[in-house]
Amino acid sequence: MKEKQSCMIRLFDDIDIIIERKSVKKIRLKVYPDGVVKLSAPLGVSGECINDYLSSKTKWIENSLNYFKDVGANELETIHSGISTRILGRQKRITVKEGKIYKIEQKEDYIYIQSPATDDKQALQKQFERWWQKQSKLYFLPVIERLHPIVAKHGIDQPALQVRKMKTLWGSCSRKHGKINLNYYLYKASPPCIDYVVLHELIHFIYPKHNKDFYEFLTVHMPDWKERKRILDYEIVKGLKY
Repeated sequence: MKEKQSCMIRLFDDIDIIIERKSVKKIRLKVYPDGVVKLSAPLGVSGECINDYLSSKTKWIENSLNYFKDVGANELETIHSGISTRILGRQKRITVKEGKIYKIEQKEDYIYIQSPATDDKQALQKQFERWWQKQSKLYFLPVIERLHPIVAKHGIDQPALQVRKMKTLWGSCSRKHGKINLNYYLYKASPPCIDYVVLHELIHFIYPKHNKDFYEFLTVHMPDWKERKRILDYEIVKGLKY
Protein backbone atom coordinates (compact mmCIF):
# COMPACT_ATOMS: atom_id res chain seq x y z
CA MET A 1 0.00 0.00 0.00
CA LYS A 2 1.47 3.35 -1.01
CA GLU A 3 1.85 6.02 1.62
CA LYS A 4 0.75 9.62 1.21
CA GLN A 5 3.44 11.73 -0.41
CA SER A 6 3.76 15.48 0.02
CA CYS A 7 5.85 18.15 -1.62
CA MET A 8 5.70 21.87 -2.35
CA ILE A 9 6.06 23.62 -5.68
CA ARG A 10 6.09 27.30 -6.60
CA LEU A 11 3.70 28.69 -9.21
CA PHE A 12 4.68 31.90 -11.05
CA ASP A 13 7.38 32.59 -8.42
CA ASP A 14 4.95 34.03 -5.87
CA ILE A 15 2.31 31.41 -4.98
CA ASP A 16 3.27 28.32 -2.99
CA ILE A 17 1.13 25.24 -3.68
CA ILE A 18 1.21 22.31 -1.28
CA ILE A 19 0.81 19.08 -3.25
CA GLU A 20 -0.45 15.95 -1.53
CA ARG A 21 -0.69 12.60 -3.27
CA LYS A 22 -3.06 10.29 -1.46
CA SER A 23 -5.94 7.88 -1.86
CA VAL A 24 -8.56 10.20 -3.34
CA LYS A 25 -10.68 9.73 -6.46
CA LYS A 26 -10.03 13.09 -8.09
CA ILE A 27 -7.92 16.22 -7.84
CA ARG A 28 -9.14 18.67 -5.21
CA LEU A 29 -7.88 22.24 -4.88
CA LYS A 30 -8.39 24.46 -1.80
CA VAL A 31 -7.46 28.03 -0.95
CA TYR A 32 -7.47 28.92 2.74
CA PRO A 33 -7.99 32.34 4.36
CA ASP A 34 -4.40 32.37 5.65
CA GLY A 35 -3.06 32.20 2.06
CA VAL A 36 -2.29 28.48 2.02
CA VAL A 37 -3.10 26.76 -1.28
CA LYS A 38 -3.34 22.98 -1.19
CA LEU A 39 -3.93 20.43 -3.94
CA SER A 40 -4.76 16.79 -3.25
CA ALA A 41 -4.25 14.35 -6.12
CA PRO A 42 -4.71 10.59 -6.58
CA LEU A 43 -1.51 8.62 -6.19
CA GLY A 44 -1.37 7.66 -9.86
CA VAL A 45 -1.80 11.14 -11.33
CA SER A 46 1.28 12.39 -13.18
CA GLY A 47 3.12 15.63 -12.46
CA GLU A 48 2.27 16.86 -15.93
CA CYS A 49 -1.44 16.37 -15.29
CA ILE A 50 -1.16 18.28 -12.01
CA ASN A 51 0.68 21.15 -13.71
CA ASP A 52 -1.98 21.33 -16.43
CA TYR A 53 -4.71 21.40 -13.81
CA LEU A 54 -2.98 24.19 -11.87
CA SER A 55 -2.47 26.19 -15.05
CA SER A 56 -6.19 26.00 -15.73
CA LYS A 57 -6.93 27.23 -12.18
CA THR A 58 -4.34 30.00 -11.98
CA LYS A 59 -6.83 32.86 -12.31
CA TRP A 60 -9.17 31.26 -9.79
CA ILE A 61 -6.33 30.86 -7.28
CA GLU A 62 -5.23 34.48 -7.72
CA ASN A 63 -8.80 35.77 -7.37
CA SER A 64 -9.34 33.68 -4.24
CA LEU A 65 -6.13 34.89 -2.59
CA ASN A 66 -6.97 38.50 -3.44
CA TYR A 67 -10.47 38.07 -2.03
CA PHE A 68 -9.21 36.83 1.33
CA LYS A 69 -6.61 39.59 1.41
CA ASP A 70 -9.24 42.26 0.67
CA VAL A 71 -11.63 41.15 3.42
CA GLY A 72 -8.89 40.59 5.99
CA ALA A 73 -9.76 36.93 6.30
CA ASN A 74 -6.77 36.11 8.47
CA GLU A 75 -7.54 38.75 11.08
CA LEU A 76 -8.25 36.23 13.84
CA GLU A 77 -4.53 35.49 14.09
CA THR A 78 -3.63 38.93 15.53
CA ILE A 79 -6.31 40.87 17.36
CA HIS A 80 -5.98 44.67 17.37
CA SER A 81 -8.09 47.75 16.73
CA GLY A 82 -9.06 48.45 13.15
CA ILE A 83 -9.18 44.93 11.77
CA SER A 84 -12.44 43.24 10.81
CA THR A 85 -13.93 39.81 10.96
CA ARG A 86 -17.04 38.25 9.51
CA ILE A 87 -19.80 37.04 11.82
CA LEU A 88 -22.94 35.42 10.43
CA GLY A 89 -22.09 36.75 6.99
CA ARG A 90 -21.53 40.39 8.01
CA GLN A 91 -18.24 42.26 8.41
CA LYS A 92 -17.58 43.49 11.97
CA ARG A 93 -14.93 46.05 12.85
CA ILE A 94 -12.90 45.34 16.00
CA THR A 95 -12.07 48.03 18.55
CA VAL A 96 -9.73 47.30 21.47
CA LYS A 97 -9.66 49.53 24.52
CA GLU A 98 -8.08 49.33 27.97
CA GLY A 99 -10.29 48.64 30.96
CA LYS A 100 -10.26 47.12 34.42
CA ILE A 101 -12.05 43.92 33.37
CA TYR A 102 -12.04 41.49 30.44
CA LYS A 103 -15.16 42.10 28.38
CA ILE A 104 -16.31 41.73 24.77
CA GLU A 105 -19.49 43.25 23.37
CA GLN A 106 -20.98 43.12 19.88
CA LYS A 107 -23.04 46.12 18.80
CA GLU A 108 -24.30 46.40 15.23
CA ASP A 109 -21.22 46.27 12.99
CA TYR A 110 -18.63 46.57 15.76
CA ILE A 111 -16.98 44.27 18.29
CA TYR A 112 -15.67 46.08 21.37
CA ILE A 113 -12.91 44.32 23.28
CA GLN A 114 -12.06 45.61 26.75
CA SER A 115 -8.93 44.31 28.52
CA PRO A 116 -6.52 45.34 31.29
CA ALA A 117 -3.73 43.88 29.13
CA THR A 118 -4.17 45.51 25.72
CA ASP A 119 -0.45 45.26 24.99
CA ASP A 120 -0.43 41.50 25.51
CA LYS A 121 -1.28 40.09 22.06
CA GLN A 122 -1.45 36.53 23.30
CA ALA A 123 -3.89 37.44 26.08
CA LEU A 124 -6.09 39.38 23.63
CA GLN A 125 -6.09 36.43 21.25
CA LYS A 126 -7.13 33.98 23.97
CA GLN A 127 -9.82 36.35 25.22
CA PHE A 128 -11.26 36.72 21.73
CA GLU A 129 -11.12 33.00 20.96
CA ARG A 130 -12.92 32.12 24.20
CA TRP A 131 -15.63 34.65 23.34
CA TRP A 132 -15.90 33.38 19.75
CA GLN A 133 -16.15 29.77 20.93
CA LYS A 134 -18.95 30.65 23.36
CA GLN A 135 -20.87 32.85 20.92
CA SER A 136 -20.68 30.37 18.07
CA LYS A 137 -21.93 27.54 20.25
CA LEU A 138 -24.80 29.69 21.54
CA TYR A 139 -25.81 30.28 17.93
CA PHE A 140 -25.30 26.72 16.65
CA LEU A 141 -27.30 24.96 19.38
CA PRO A 142 -30.71 26.51 18.48
CA VAL A 143 -30.02 25.72 14.81
CA ILE A 144 -29.58 22.04 15.69
CA GLU A 145 -32.74 22.13 17.80
CA ARG A 146 -34.71 23.74 14.97
CA LEU A 147 -33.57 21.29 12.27
CA HIS A 148 -33.49 18.14 14.37
CA PRO A 149 -37.20 17.31 13.82
CA ILE A 150 -36.36 16.57 10.16
CA VAL A 151 -34.39 13.49 11.23
CA ALA A 152 -36.17 12.83 14.55
CA LYS A 153 -39.02 11.10 12.71
CA HIS A 154 -36.44 8.52 11.62
CA GLY A 155 -35.56 7.69 15.21
CA ILE A 156 -32.54 9.98 15.52
CA ASP A 157 -31.98 11.56 18.93
CA GLN A 158 -30.78 15.15 19.07
CA PRO A 159 -26.97 15.03 19.00
CA ALA A 160 -24.59 16.84 21.32
CA LEU A 161 -22.48 19.67 19.90
CA GLN A 162 -18.76 20.33 19.92
CA VAL A 163 -17.20 23.42 18.31
CA ARG A 164 -13.56 23.09 17.32
CA LYS A 165 -11.07 24.31 14.75
CA MET A 166 -10.95 22.05 11.70
CA LYS A 167 -8.70 22.52 8.67
CA THR A 168 -10.54 20.42 6.08
CA LEU A 169 -14.21 20.19 7.03
CA TRP A 170 -17.09 22.48 7.95
CA GLY A 171 -18.49 19.78 10.15
CA SER A 172 -18.46 16.11 11.02
CA CYS A 173 -20.56 13.73 13.06
CA SER A 174 -20.04 10.71 15.26
CA ARG A 175 -22.98 8.36 15.03
CA LYS A 176 -21.44 6.17 17.72
CA HIS A 177 -21.24 8.98 20.28
CA GLY A 178 -24.28 10.92 19.07
CA LYS A 179 -22.30 14.09 18.47
CA ILE A 180 -21.89 16.78 15.82
CA ASN A 181 -18.62 18.69 15.42
CA LEU A 182 -18.89 22.12 13.82
CA ASN A 183 -15.97 24.17 12.58
CA TYR A 184 -15.00 27.13 14.77
CA TYR A 185 -14.88 29.32 11.65
CA LEU A 186 -18.39 28.37 10.50
CA TYR A 187 -19.64 31.24 12.69
CA LYS A 188 -18.35 33.52 9.93
CA ALA A 189 -20.91 32.16 7.46
CA SER A 190 -24.40 33.49 6.81
CA PRO A 191 -27.32 31.79 8.61
CA PRO A 192 -28.60 29.91 5.52
CA CYS A 193 -25.13 28.42 4.99
CA ILE A 194 -24.90 27.36 8.64
CA ASP A 195 -28.33 25.73 8.30
CA TYR A 196 -26.98 23.79 5.34
CA VAL A 197 -23.97 22.45 7.26
CA VAL A 198 -26.07 21.49 10.29
CA LEU A 199 -28.69 19.70 8.19
CA HIS A 200 -25.91 17.99 6.24
CA GLU A 201 -24.50 16.55 9.46
CA LEU A 202 -27.90 15.59 10.86
CA ILE A 203 -28.69 13.62 7.71
CA HIS A 204 -25.46 11.66 8.16
CA PHE A 205 -27.06 10.02 11.20
CA ILE A 206 -29.47 8.40 8.71
CA TYR A 207 -27.19 8.06 5.68
CA PRO A 208 -23.49 7.82 6.67
CA LYS A 209 -22.21 8.10 3.10
CA HIS A 210 -22.65 10.74 0.40
CA ASN A 211 -24.73 8.46 -1.75
CA LYS A 212 -27.86 8.93 -3.84
CA ASP A 213 -30.18 8.48 -0.85
CA PHE A 214 -28.27 11.11 1.13
CA TYR A 215 -28.51 13.76 -1.59
CA GLU A 216 -32.14 12.98 -2.39
CA PHE A 217 -33.06 13.44 1.28
CA LEU A 218 -31.05 16.68 1.45
CA THR A 219 -32.67 18.03 -1.72
CA VAL A 220 -36.18 17.29 -0.47
CA HIS A 221 -35.65 19.21 2.76
CA MET A 222 -33.35 21.92 1.37
CA PRO A 223 -33.86 22.31 -2.40
CA ASP A 224 -31.35 25.18 -2.67
CA TRP A 225 -28.50 23.43 -0.81
CA LYS A 226 -26.14 23.67 -3.81
CA GLU A 227 -26.44 27.46 -3.85
CA ARG A 228 -25.87 27.61 -0.09
CA LYS A 229 -22.78 25.44 -0.50
CA ARG A 230 -21.51 27.65 -3.32
CA ILE A 231 -21.85 30.76 -1.16
CA LEU A 232 -20.17 29.01 1.75
CA ASP A 233 -17.21 28.00 -0.41
CA TYR A 234 -16.88 31.48 -1.89
CA GLU A 235 -17.18 33.54 1.28
CA ILE A 236 -15.13 31.56 3.77
CA VAL A 237 -12.76 28.92 2.36
CA LYS A 238 -12.43 28.23 -1.35
CA GLY A 239 -12.80 24.51 -2.07
CA LEU A 240 -13.14 23.29 1.54
CA LYS A 241 -14.38 19.72 1.40
CA TYR A 242 -18.14 19.41 1.87
